[in-house]
Amino acid sequence: MSASLTGYEWTLLRRDRRAWWALLCLGALVLLAFAVNLDAIATTNAAKSEIGRAERARWLGQGEKDPHSAAHYSIYAFKPTPVLAALDPGVEPFVGQAVWLEAHVQNDMLYRPQGEASMLQRAGLVSPAGLLIGFAPLVAFLLAFTAVAMDRERGTLRLALGAAIRPRAIVMSKALAIWSALVLVLLLPVTAATAASSFVLGVFDLDTATRLGLWTLTMALYLALLTAVGIAVSMLAGSVRAALALLFGLWIVFGLALPRWANSAVDSAQPLPSTQAVKQRLLDEAPAFWTAEDAKANQAKLLAQYGAASKDELRVDLRGAELDLSERHSHAVFDRVLGGFYDRVEAQDRGYAVLGLLSPMAAMQSLSPALAGSDFVHHRRFVDGAERYRRELVNRMNQDVMAHPLNGEGPRHTNDASLWAQIPEFRHRVPPLASAWGVSTPALLALLGWCAAAWAALALAARRMRP
Repeated sequence: MSASLTGYEWTLLRRDRRAWWALLCLGALVLLAFAVNLDAIATTNAAKSEIGRAERARWLGQGEKDPHSAAHYSIYAFKPTPVLAALDPGVEPFVGQAVWLEAHVQNDMLYRPQGEASMLQRAGLVSPAGLLIGFAPLVAFLLAFTAVAMDRERGTLRLALGAAIRPRAIVMSKALAIWSALVLVLLLPVTAATAASSFVLGVFDLDTATRLGLWTLTMALYLALLTAVGIAVSMLAGSVRAALALLFGLWIVFGLALPRWANSAVDSAQPLPSTQAVKQRLLDEAPAFWTAEDAKANQAKLLAQYGAASKDELRVDLRGAELDLSERHSHAVFDRVLGGFYDRVEAQDRGYAVLGLLSPMAAMQSLSPALAGSDFVHHRRFVDGAERYRRELVNRMNQDVMAHPLNGEGPRHTNDASLWAQIPEFRHRVPPLASAWGVSTPALLALLGWCAAAWAALALAARRMRP
C-alpha cells in the first residue's frame, strides 16, 4: 500500500508542470554552478602547482649569499583549493590564495578572487550549496503545496480518507514522494558529479569520500526538513491561499530575514578590530628593526646568556644571535595578536552556528562549508601551517649565521644551494574532518532540532486530518 501510494503521488507531481519544471530548472542550475566552480578550481590549482614548482626552483637557484638575505629572498606558499569547494566555496573567494614568507613579518594573504572580481561577477557568485540552501525551500514548498493544498481543494483527500486509508499513510507517501523527487533531481546528480570529478583529478581519498558523504547526508536531511514543513503548513492552513502565503512568508523569514539578522547580531556581539588596527599593533609590538637603545640592551642580554664579557668571546655570531632573538620575539607577538584575531573570527563563526537555532538555513550555511573544507577553520589551518614553515625557514637561516662567528671581522658569512636544499618543499593538505569540526557542532545540533520539530508538526497535521 505504501509503495503504491508513493507511486501515485509521484505521478501527481509529474503532472503538475509548474512544480516539476521548477524542480528541473533548479537541478540544472545546481549542476551548472558546480561545473563552473569546478573548472575554476581545477584551473587555479594547476596554476598554483606550476608556479609552486617555479618558486621552488627559484629558491634553490638563488646562488651564494648571506643566509639571512636568503630568508628575505624567501618564497611564496600557495593554498590549494579543496575540490569540494565546488559545492560550497565558503570563505575561499575572500581570504586569498598565496602568502609571501619572509623574515620578520607574517604577511597577509594575497590574490583574493572575489576582491578582484567585477561587479557583475560579484553579483553572480553562486554555488550548489547556495542554490540548495536558498532556493530549494521554494521548490519544496511548491511541491508540498501542489501535493496537499490543491489535492484537498479538488476533494481527492476526502476520497482517500473515505476509502479507509490511514491519514499517516497518506502523509508519509506524500512526504516520501516529494523528498525523493528533491533528492533525485537536486542532490544525487551533483553528488555523483563531485565524486567522479574528484576521482578524475586524483584527489578522491577517504577524507574526501567521508566529507562528500556527510555533505550529501546533511543536505538530504535539510531537504527532508523542508518537505515536512511544506506538507505540515499546507495541511494545517485553513485554505489554499493561506497555505501559499504562509509558505512564502516562511521562506522570506527563515531564508532571508533571520540569517541576515543573525549575521548582524554576531557582528555586534563580537566585533572585530580593523585590519589597520591589527597591523599597527604588530608594528608597535614587533618592529622589524630595533632602536639603538634596544640593540644595546639586547647585546648585553646575549652576552650574559652566553657567558661572554665581549662579542669577541662569543661562541656564536652576535649578528646572527640578534636576528634570532628578534625573530623569536616576533613569534610570540604574532601568536598573541594575530592568533587572538583569528580566535575572534572563529568565535563569530561559532556564534552564527549557535544562531542556527533561529533558522535552519543559517544552520546549513555553517554546516556546508565546514564539510566542504572551505570555512575559516580550514583556512586558518593553512595560515598556521604556512607560518610554521616560515619560522622554520628563517630560524634555519639565522642558525647558520650564528654557527659562523665573525662578529664584525671580515666579510659576512655566505652559503649556497647546499643549505637552501635543507629546507623542505612547502606542502599543505586539507586537515581531516575530525580535527576541524568543532565550530560547526552547534549548527548540526540546531539542524537536528529543526528536523525533530518539523516532523512533530507533520505528525500533528496527520492526526488532525478528517474526511
